[in-house]
Amino acid sequence: MEVMPHAWRFFDKKIIATSVRSCQFQPTLATFRPSHDSRPRVAPPVATILVLATALSLVSCAHRVSVVDLPAPTIDPAADIAEARESWRELQRGRGDSATREKYNNSISRIVQNAELPERATATEPLVLKSGEQAIPLIEDLDGVAELDGVERIRAADHMLIKGFRERVTVDGIGSPLVLRFAPEGYAPEEGRFQPATATLDFDGPGGSPRMTIHDTLAISEARLAGSGGASTLRSDFTAPLAARFAAEDRQRINLLAMLRADRFDDKLGLSQIDATYPQKIPVVFVHGLKSTPTTWRDTMNELREDPVVRDRFEFWTFGYTTGAPIPFSAMKLREALQGMVIYRESLGAPTDNVVLVGHSMGGLLCRLMTERSGDDVWFRFFNEPLDELPLSEEKREFIRKVAYFEPQPYVKRVVFIATPHGGSQIADDPIGRIFSQLIELPTQLLTLSTAVVSESLYSLTPFGKAILGERLPTSIDQLETSSEFLKELKDAPLNPNVVFHSIIGDRGLGIGPDGSDGVVPYSSAHLEGVASEKIVPSGHRAHQNPEAIADLKRILREHAGAGPTAN
Repeated sequence: MEVMPHAWRFFDKKIIATSVRSCQFQPTLATFRPSHDSRPRVAPPVATILVLATALSLVSCAHRVSVVDLPAPTIDPAADIAEARESWRELQRGRGDSATREKYNNSISRIVQNAELPERATATEPLVLKSGEQAIPLIEDLDGVAELDGVERIRAADHMLIKGFRERVTVDGIGSPLVLRFAPEGYAPEEGRFQPATATLDFDGPGGSPRMTIHDTLAISEARLAGSGGASTLRSDFTAPLAARFAAEDRQRINLLAMLRADRFDDKLGLSQIDATYPQKIPVVFVHGLKSTPTTWRDTMNELREDPVVRDRFEFWTFGYTTGAPIPFSAMKLREALQGMVIYRESLGAPTDNVVLVGHSMGGLLCRLMTERSGDDVWFRFFNEPLDELPLSEEKREFIRKVAYFEPQPYVKRVVFIATPHGGSQIADDPIGRIFSQLIELPTQLLTLSTAVVSESLYSLTPFGKAILGERLPTSIDQLETSSEFLKELKDAPLNPNVVFHSIIGDRGLGIGPDGSDGVVPYSSAHLEGVASEKIVPSGHRAHQNPEAIADLKRILREHAGAGPTAN
């Protein structure tokens, strides 16, 4: 077959490079037109589709995260407890040096790794860790609304081999860092919620028996060992729980498929809670961009937790969605999810009137729409009649109302745009964008509604409405074209004065200012007048993973919390 040499040339042209526009396409692709073009649409050759899909799937915004639990040395559990007792006594007397502290920490880590968490016969039965013949009572020092009663597994972070993170964020101190897995509830994913904690061991139980205290290190940074006098910094590992969570997911690399097949993945995505709910903390919601998943935020969230102010004042959430659907549809999904989050947190006694949104690429457009108000002026560009007069079922009218009519979400107080294409992207205009736009299968709910509107209310559509809705519903890629009327109106609209906005923009380190680009979104598109700050970072389109961008995000969050600048 002659297609294989042709196919491999796509790799020779580096289609997987940052600037996809550099690829030279063969004439067989020339029949692909923008969505508003009425000329015939011809399907691309199957081989071409496969090569493009394979190439783009290699450019995931997230390398796969993996965790391997390493076995602890097979020391007699009684010997581990005895070693911990000896070092604990030294620390109590104030004679313990760093070697004694390390001995104490390591013995706890081995005890946890080799112990079992037996099921309790009743909810009132004390929670214990079974180490050999010794049952060690567990005492909670947790500040979130979650209780230790809900824990299903306890892992020693020291024995977790982690891949897929740029840094391992730890704090030196006393105790053994843990990963607690809680049963899924609320907005936790089906794999459960993974929480950082630290275990300390004392021997003040009946007859000098051991007791283990579990400290919540997202709320507590110091603890006092019984009888030891002053408080000590808790040894912590903030990377391990994030790694355990993402490694447990079976959807780390659904980015391309989720863009193309909305119905297949819609119920697997949505708003997800990273941390426990803390009444005193501010929710930060991270929203990814086109052909991506929440895993893309792994290094961002991990490295933000290097800052104690961020750890103490903010709790993290992510929003995942099928990125090929029209942008207003995905914005509706985000809006409903955020409203649900507010109700959920407030039901737990956590006031939720102060939310920060962080959006990468197209995710920034979704975040912007959370601060906007729509109205009849937009509706009547598409329709000649009010929504309530269309011959549609009430269910269909209500769905249209949720997509087309919305108000600013009053709890959103700050939005950070990262590499956001407010003015579109040339990638969406180019042949590769056209190809993938054609491959996207829109949500059945949208297609059914479109069919009903065209068949029952075609007369009510304006010429503009017929051009947009009559032939084929636009995909998100269509709406990211540089000629997009949707984006033009959104960019030209004044920013909500009740919200503080920031921009972080990549320029690939070229330092050419307004003429720069991150390889996907030019500066002219990412720049937005009226933001409180704009930071240019030497990055490609994945600016949200750039260390300078993360440093600026720390600054923004500290500012939001009313704290001063970081020490460094």
